[in-house]
Amino acid sequence: MFPLEQKIGQLLFIGLPGPTLDADSQQLIKAIQPGGVILFARNLESPQQTAELNADIRRFSRVMPLVSIDQEGGRVDRLRQMAGPMPSAKQIAKADDAKLAFELGVVTADLLRPLGFNMNFAPVLDLDVAGDRPNGLEERCWGMSPLTVIRFAGTYLEGLQNHGILGCGKHFPGLGDTTVDSHHVLPTVERSEKQLLAEDLRVYSDLFGTLYTRVPAVMIAHASYPAFDGHGGIPASLSRNIVTDLLRKRMEFSGIAICDDLEMGAIQKTIEFSEAVVRAIEAGNDMLLVCSRPDLIREAQSALVRAVESGRIPRPRLEASIDRIAKIKAMVMAPQPYSAEAFRRATERLAAIHRAVGEASTLQESFL
Repeated sequence: MFPLEQKIGQLLFIGLPGPTLDADSQQLIKAIQPGGVILFARNLESPQQTAELNADIRRFSRVMPLVSIDQEGGRVDRLRQMAGPMPSAKQIAKADDAKLAFELGVVTADLLRPLGFNMNFAPVLDLDVAGDRPNGLEERCWGMSPLTVIRFAGTYLEGLQNHGILGCGKHFPGLGDTTVDSHHVLPTVERSEKQLLAEDLRVYSDLFGTLYTRVPAVMIAHASYPAFDGHGGIPASLSRNIVTDLLRKRMEFSGIAICDDLEMGAIQKTIEFSEAVVRAIEAGNDMLLVCSRPDLIREAQSALVRAVESGRIPRPRLEASIDRIAKIKAMVMAPQPYSAEAFRRATERLAAIHRAVGEASTLQESFL
């Protein structure tokens, strides 16, 4: 039996401060027993060091955690210093060759598995409808139309997941039509419900129902959607209308819903942290990202313990998320032993993909 604190830890997807599990980080893992850990560039020094860090994370965890990273390619490329540059979603789509998207998924998995990862916070499923307006997405999107995103993101997911790394679609219900970056402030998406259902959400509904590209996890956006919540400035990540009624009930999603980082400006400038934590679970999220500060990670655990003990979050609601998380974890392949040779071969294949993308893009431009 697990104490309540550690049960609640399964709902937390946490970041760590540095490249090793020092005494403080070891104690944090032991106390929180997080359901997931996300690594950033600050955690990565070399392939072997990363593999050892992830092995240590597992060693101090009573239940196997999801160990993830934002390895999209392009601007969001955490492995660049170790593996060389990875093409962006936009570059792959510009080359107009879905085989390259599949190969990128395969190579991404073959890079991540020897390092001890079992999940990747990719692909981005947002439509590139903002054009050149800066919103934090830009080249991270596969295209402007649902069919383009389904084609490329779907084949990428197939390659990624067939080679042992779980994907996570983001940012539900669609962050492409915004003009500000949710890392800094809360965006508002003014698209109508009809537009969202026909375009942005068509991507998700397709990938929820396709066997080989089925999305096991969805990251919920920090953006306001008046079409579902009116003009009260409620982030989707804290909205029951969006997470429970739309995602769970209307779209029948049975995987895990992961709230985007609660340390982002869109939340920090909107609502007090502890209240945001509780409201995110009330909305229907299964896991909450808290990516940087150990004090906020502990505060999130304490806030949820208080909410369960007071009855604000009913225990069956807690158990429902724990069950969904356990089902997704049951899909995870066993850790792959670190092999410098396997990692090196994967980097060579990545370089070949990068060259092929450039050549295909040049060829496409010659026909314009």
